[in-house]
Amino acid sequence: MAEEFIIAGWLDYGPNRDQVLEHFTACAVASRDEPGCLDYTVCADPQNPGRVVVFERWAAEEDLIEHFTTPHIAAFREAVKPYPRSGRRDELRASEFLDGEISFLRRYEGPDRR
Repeated sequence: MAEEFIIAGWLDYGPNRDQVLEHFTACAVASRDEPGCLDYTVCADPQNPGRVVVFERWAAEEDLIEHFTTPHIAAFREAVKPYPRSGRRDELRASEFLDGEISFLRRYEGPDRR
């Protein structure tokens, strides 16, 4: 049985979405090479102009915590500073898998990741 951590949500950047998505895509590519990264996907929401959709899945809490300290996350945060975010909704969940099935899901209350 292993606990995984999942981030799923969206961020609104209005008319700057495509510029932000370029930076997010570079961040996703680097993140996928990190230890413990099982999935990292970002895309434009086809029904909501300005919105970026994010889905991440991490093998362990330690991997996720380390992820937020990497140089590519710092570079991403710096690169998107000029683009104001007008909305955000995300969920960070810890889930436990047993024989390929989710045995529990809880909201994660770990360190601040912003």
